[in-house]
Amino acid sequence: MILKASVIAICLIPALFPAAEDRRVTWTGWFSDQNCASGRAASGTFTATNPDCAKSCIQKGAPAVFISEQAKAVLKVKGYAGILDDLGWHLEIQGAVNAAGDEIAITNVKRLEYTGAACSRPKGTGAKHQ
Repeated sequence: MILKASVIAICLIPALFPAAEDRRVTWTGWFSDQNCASGRAASGTFTATNPDCAKSCIQKGAPAVFISEQAKAVLKVKGYAGILDDLGWHLEIQGAVNAAGDEIAITNVKRLEYTGAACSRPKGTGAKHQ
């Protein structure tokens, strides 16, 4: 009986102390790699980085990040496979920021305008990605 009561008590602990929920956001900004974006953010600059450099760094293993204009933050991107296609585009994203505030799970991306050199502009219509 004591064992059964202990098991029930352990199962109820998560209900008494719920995990912090992710915060839903709609922000504008850019995708980049952590190395380029973090250096610029440290100096207070939250703008686009060179998309060609970011692509190279991500392909070499650097974490992909989102640079948020509103939050003035650089967040690691979780679970979005279209990063490389969206580099260089000013974006409006929707997603969920984790409780620590350092990671975002992207749920929707809308391209606003390309912010790189016209000669290197990616082909595409600027349509939404999901």
